[in-house]
Order: sequence, then structure tokens, then C-alpha cells
Amino acid sequence: MKRRGIGLQNKQRGKFGSLFAVLLISSLLAACSNEGNAGPKEEAGGSATEAPTPISIMTTFYGDEPPGPDNVVIKEIEKRTNTKLTITWVSPNSYGEKVNVTLASGDIPDLTLIGDNFSASVRKMAEQGAFWELEPYLKDYANLSAFPQESWDNTRYQDGKIYAIPRVRALSTGMVEVRKDWLDKLGLPVPETMDDLYNVMRAFTYDDPDGNGKQDTVGIVADIASDGLSLGTLSHVLYAFQGAAEGWKLDGNGKLANMMVDSSTRAALEWLRKAYGEGLIHRDFVTLKNSQSRDIVMAGKAGIAFEAISAAWTLTDGIRQNDPNGDMLPLASLTGPSGVPYMHKGRGYNGVFVIPKSVSEEKMKKILEFMDFGASQEGYELGVYGFEGIHYTKEGEFYSQTEQAKKDIVSNLAMGQIFTRFDPYSSAFSAGITADYYNRSKQIVDEIGKISTGNPSEGLYSETWSKYRNDFMKKITDVQVKVIIGQLPLESWDQEVQSLLADPNWTKAMQELNEAYVRKNGK
Repeated sequence: MKRRGIGLQNKQRGKFGSLFAVLLISSLLAACSNEGNAGPKEEAGGSATEAPTPISIMTTFYGDEPPGPDNVVIKEIEKRTNTKLTITWVSPNSYGEKVNVTLASGDIPDLTLIGDNFSASVRKMAEQGAFWELEPYLKDYANLSAFPQESWDNTRYQDGKIYAIPRVRALSTGMVEVRKDWLDKLGLPVPETMDDLYNVMRAFTYDDPDGNGKQDTVGIVADIASDGLSLGTLSHVLYAFQGAAEGWKLDGNGKLANMMVDSSTRAALEWLRKAYGEGLIHRDFVTLKNSQSRDIVMAGKAGIAFEAISAAWTLTDGIRQNDPNGDMLPLASLTGPSGVPYMHKGRGYNGVFVIPKSVSEEKMKKILEFMDFGASQEGYELGVYGFEGIHYTKEGEFYSQTEQAKKDIVSNLAMGQIFTRFDPYSSAFSAGITADYYNRSKQIVDEIGKISTGNPSEGLYSETWSKYRNDFMKKITDVQVKVIIGQLPLESWDQEVQSLLADPNWTKAMQELNEAYVRKNGK
């Protein structure tokens, strides 16, 4: 394996009292290194004679434990980027709280992962100049610039500025999977419309798709949001009827519209109410957690689930523990009453990194250089997979992790939370996926990319909406759930819509959000 130049170690710096001694030792080490190994890349870390740039980072991790400062991959990243990293790893269970405390203290690391880029506190700090505006500098960083423009634009504040580096994700995320093997067994085509889906749900419930002679399966399993602010996975039924990503779209006049008060939402609730009444939706969807919904699918008791494309393999693999023919097929779209195929488009990122204005402009550029390296094929592969032959083997597009990788804590669960590289097919991949399944999912991703619709309200702020949103959504969700399960008549939803339209806070919020949309988009 080709090694990089060893650079200047931090522990050596403390042993010498003068700049001359530091530079002399650095030069000698670099000269020795260059006899047999390539030195640090100019574009990654600058000149080998420069002192390493210290960068403090706060981020999360998803493994049992985070890598330590002497982690072999982190040390190699430091060499290739000529940096000295101090990383504060925080459990995802407490990350939001830690971020709030850190931001409030004013003692902000050089690079901080923010889960909610548009929270009131983060927004206010950005508007007050707490973070670097990054867009003027991005042209100098080829790998960051290669992120989809939508990923950058969706992090943009309504002042039109970009203050954060997106932890980039695929734009085609998917929303629903169907048991393809059950369709084949019952002689049913892949559903394309909501009416088709309804017919499949009925067949999966009553036509014995697993062939065990019992009526012990159900069409759809779902779960509502734990905070009570939405219908959770069933929200995708609303979106398909609305033709609106996350319930927002532009109307015929180019104005931002919340589709909760549109007649399409009533039609969706009528569809769900009928399906639940006929037993086509799991009767416990109101109390189920997402993990329980997945267990029901993997146990072969439900044939349709609203999940991302990547989850389709996870579910398929689970089903195949009991049924080797199991196959969850992600759908490319569903067509509602409008007659237009619908699939929502992801926002292209999951969390963002901010650089505080307390960092000098020179150092800010070094940090962008560091993140640009992480977005390159070389940097991403090193950070996520480690050293080939030691931490992974590769066959085609597939990486196989070794036991040493686990021992050295090398995975996307750690450095993969800092280094991200845009891959349009990342949403098609899941650990352990087979090549044939992955290639099929890639084709579905391509289909989704042709028709998917984004959320036009992304990044907009309304003081009124921020203040009353949760109250609105809790009331909306409560009425919707009760209508679906038959505790309230459908007319109760009509009354709720009239109540919203008559509420001055709803009207004011919609007005403010439209004004914000105009400011952000320069219209």
C-alpha cells in the first residue's frame, strides 16, 4: 500500500523551543519520507514544510464507541491534510442538547455539526454574523462544488446566503416498498396509482399471499410520528394525493401553499379511512414504533411499508431469514387523483457543518480544504473504509470490512459523519446488499430522479409559524388519526380546515412564509 509523507507530529512540536528547530526537524523528516514515499498532496494539505493546522471538531458517532485521537485512520488523515485534529464525539442520544449548550456558551469548535440548520437559535446566530458565509469561497474547492446545487440551496437562509457545509445525501430517497414476490404469487402488476395500491393492499390482506392457508397478513403497516406532529409514515399517502413534498407546493400563481387545507388532503383521509375500516392497514399503527413496523414486515405479516430505498434491502434480508423468496421492491412513484406521478425529492443533506466567525479567514479556508479532501474519492475512502488490504477489500463497487476495521473503529459510523461524498446512488445501498438487488435499486433511483418533487418551503422562516406550528400540527394530526380510525366522521376534518382558514395566526404564518420565499429566491 502506498503511504503518504509522515509530516510533523504534534508531540515533536513540544520538544523544541524555537521555530528554527521545529522547521529543521520537519524538513529532515520530510526528506527521509520522500526517499521511499510520496509526500502530502499540495491540494489536500499544502506544503509539507507548513505547520499543521489545528482544527477542533464537534460531531456525532453511531457505533459502540468513537475512535480515539491515536486512531490509525485519523492520524493518516492528519498527515494527508497537514492538520492536527481535536474531535469531540457526542452520542446521538444527547447531541442536540450538546449543540445547544455549546452554541450558547460562545466557545464554538472550528467545525460543528448542526442537526437542525434552521432552528431559531442557529438562524439568529447566522443572521447576527456568528458563522462564515461560505458561498464566495466554494468555487476554489472542486469536490465541495461538486455537491448538487440543490443540496447547497436547501441549506440557504432566506437572506439568500449559505452559512454551512451540507452533510450531503442523495436526492432520490424513495418512500414506499411492496412485496414483489407476493405480487407475483397473486398475479398482480406492480402498483402505479393509489387505486392500484389499494387493490394490492386488499389482496395482501385477504388472498393469502404467504400461502399458509391463514388470514394472518395485512396490506400496510405504518407508524405515526412519536411527537404527534404528523401521520408519520402514512404522511406519504397525503403527499401522493397532494402531489406535494412534505405538504408544501407552489400553486398556479407561484405562491407557496400548505396543502393541509386543500381538498386533496380530504381525499387522502377518505382513502385511509376506508382502508382502515376494511382492515387493510395494521390496526395498531397509532401505537407502533418504526422498529416494530419493520419487525412486522420482516416476520412476513405485512406486504407494504413506507420506507426509504435503502431500507428495502434491510427488510428483504430480514424476510429472507424465514422466506428465501422475499423481495421488497421500492416503487419509483405513485400517481394520485391529479394524474401526475409523484415522488418526493430529498433535501440533499442531513445536518450541516458551520464555521464560527471567530476563526480567521485563512484558517476558514484551511477548514474548507480539509472538508474538500473529505469529499474526494481518496479522502472519503480513507475516512470511511480505512486502508485497503487492512481494513477492507473491494470488489467492483462493494467494500467488505475486515475484523481489523472493527478493532480500529473504521466505518461510516465515525469519520463518515464528518467526511461525506456525494453519491447519487447512496440511497440504493445498504450493508450486505447483493449486486443484483443494488443494480435494480440504482435503476429505480434514476427513474425517481426524472420526476421527483422538492419542498419549496425548505429554509424559510416565519416567526408566527415557528410559534404556532406545533399547536397547529398536533391538532391536525389528532383529528386526522381519529378520522382514519373512525372515532370522528370525515366531516370533522372539514371543520378543522375551516378552523385553520379562519385562524389569523394561520393566515399570518402563510403570508410571512410567502414573503420569505420571495426574499430567498429573489422573486
